[in-house]
Amino acid sequence: MSAFPAALPMPLPIPSGPEEMALLKGVAIEEIDTAVIITDAGGRFLYLNPRFSELTGYQPDDVTGRAIPDLCARHSASCGHIQDILSRVRLKRQYSGEVLIHNKDGHPMWVELNATAVRDAHKRQRLIATVTDITYAKLHDTLQRKVLEALLEDRPLVDTLNLICHEVETLLHGVTMSVLRIVDDRLVPLAGPNLPDWYNNAINGVPVGPDQGSCGTAAFRGEPVLVNDIPTDPLWSEYRKAVAPLGFRACWSTPIKDKSGTVVGTFAFYAPKPLVLNTFTQSMVDICSRLCSLAFEKCAFQDRIQFLAHHDALTGLPNRAFFQARLAEEATRATRQKTQLALHIIDLDRFKEVNDTLGHPVGDEVLKTVARTLRTHAAPGDVTARLGGDEFVFLQVGITDRAQAELRATQLIDGIRETLSAQFDHHGPQTSASAGFALFPDEAPSFDHLIRHADMALYRAKTEGRNRWRAFDATMAQALLYRRRLESDLRDALAADGEGLSLVYQPQFCLNDSRIIGYEALARWKHPSFGAIPPAEFIPIAEEAGMIAELGEWILNRACDAARAWADDLTIAVNLSPAQIFEGDLTAFVKATLDRTGLDPARLELEVTEGVLIDNPERALHVLHGLKDLGVRISMDDFGTGYSSLSYLQTFPFDAIKIDRSFTQGLDETRSKTGLHAEAIVRAVIGLGHAIGIPVIAEGVETQTQFDRLKALKCDAVQGYLIGKPMPHLIDPLPEFDTKIVRIA
Repeated sequence: MSAFPAALPMPLPIPSGPEEMALLKGVAIEEIDTAVIITDAGGRFLYLNPRFSELTGYQPDDVTGRAIPDLCARHSASCGHIQDILSRVRLKRQYSGEVLIHNKDGHPMWVELNATAVRDAHKRQRLIATVTDITYAKLHDTLQRKVLEALLEDRPLVDTLNLICHEVETLLHGVTMSVLRIVDDRLVPLAGPNLPDWYNNAINGVPVGPDQGSCGTAAFRGEPVLVNDIPTDPLWSEYRKAVAPLGFRACWSTPIKDKSGTVVGTFAFYAPKPLVLNTFTQSMVDICSRLCSLAFEKCAFQDRIQFLAHHDALTGLPNRAFFQARLAEEATRATRQKTQLALHIIDLDRFKEVNDTLGHPVGDEVLKTVARTLRTHAAPGDVTARLGGDEFVFLQVGITDRAQAELRATQLIDGIRETLSAQFDHHGPQTSASAGFALFPDEAPSFDHLIRHADMALYRAKTEGRNRWRAFDATMAQALLYRRRLESDLRDALAADGEGLSLVYQPQFCLNDSRIIGYEALARWKHPSFGAIPPAEFIPIAEEAGMIAELGEWILNRACDAARAWADDLTIAVNLSPAQIFEGDLTAFVKATLDRTGLDPARLELEVTEGVLIDNPERALHVLHGLKDLGVRISMDDFGTGYSSLSYLQTFPFDAIKIDRSFTQGLDETRSKTGLHAEAIVRAVIGLGHAIGIPVIAEGVETQTQFDRLKALKCDAVQGYLIGKPMPHLIDPLPEFDTKIVRIA
């Protein structure tokens, strides 16, 4: 091998003179794959190269005596823009801009003009410009921006699709657009702002199949269908009479597909004359296909989130929040119609034994069987729901006689027992159901009393042997006396500066730094006669009795007093009730507390639930912004158990999102549907938080499996018994906690 490089090729000969160079430049402009035009100073065409003719359809003879603004005579704004470009080129020598013109066939197209002013041999000013087709990019950017804004604003699907239709019809003159959705293998009109209602009604329910017009056929084939002669095309034989009054001759329908490739709908371009498949129109089809698909997917995602937020993932029954809303609706109706409601609370007998002995998959099947049985016995208007675990409710409407409720209670108990026996036979789970019911309004003046009375009746059924039902009666009211006693004593305790009340602190552990970052303050009450009263018992009493604001102030004061003595990098989290936000001046109280204690506002985190933004959003946002202005952190608690609308996260800049313990605990059941749904929700919330820059904390972490899964999903922080139980003191100094940190970090 030679050590010397190979000889370089001989250089090409340089043109010998100006004439040969001019000829070479002329050939280059003729052959270059870029559209080039030359005009005089006023924009009148002097020359256009073959690529410009190919791009626009105009030949040199077509533009003789014409100027660039003539190409956009249909759009006054574009004409003005071209004149502006020409003026700027004459002044600055070079300028570029984007304009909307029409090709020779009259179809619009966006182009970018890059113009340069030069002088010819006679010192006359000439403009040389390259013309680049940017139609697709321009349409995509414009339409996408508007559609994404609509999606971010949580506009309804129909509004977003109507927006797409309006934009398309503005750009494609003579075209009318419609969008249809597939429901049970039939097409249902969703958008078509310029189609009359009678036509939408006529095509409502068109089956997906061959020879079903352009749209039904496109949905069936999964590919675009263009019909340019509706009066004679066999695809339109069943529908040409319906469309005839509109004067449409052509219809180009394109299927809308989701990410899996499944056809979920169609969109169509109608026109009074045959549609030409040019670049512009094809670009519109491609863009609409993507944007319609995106809008459908966003709607499907929101529908799924809404369903999971208001329904039990395992059984498909409504959850507690949805049930309470329906209870309020039915109570109003019953009052108006002078009828009764019967609330049946149903609890499975020995269900824990089923899970412990036969496993959770069998337990899940039992729950689904019970749900199906309840649906079977539900009359029109009745409401069924799963409140959690093995607890179900059945709201019976239209009661005129107590015997009707008794008969339904018998049917429910017998039906559950017989269905479980038939499904699992004697080798299966030996479980049954107990139930208790109460009537509204005869036996309960409020929803709380109704639920409490039905629960008392259920307790009686359980204590009397299970596998039976009981109705509420006055003898069960003893519990109400106990409740009134607690209410009175809690009021006295608050009047005595919280005598018997105390705070415990549960640590919050940062998964990124493997350290305690703060604590949540939780209230406890030791009653002088009854001993420790669970928070789940005395907090609702405080809320119902109008003491929650006073109790909340006591908690906030004590929590800030305690946190003042902690290390500066530890935060203190305190729950706020809706009453604290809507009553009094919470912002002034928090500021006074911070001033009194000297606690850095950034170390105080106030937790609110979505309910405060639903009940009175204007008042809630006013208060939350006031607190935020103090430097206090605001977190959304129990995310996922309410409405979970993404608009809340857009409305207010929360500092943290807390995943409810019900979803965290589902991470132990990753092999069941419940676990899969729980993990999907947790994953979605964490991804959402990270996408918008809000850290996510998971509550209720009690097992190593939950911890490991959350860490794998990149949750920011966790809180629960695995990290530490609520204690009256900080747990940092405890050696057993240091050991635990090593194990879980």
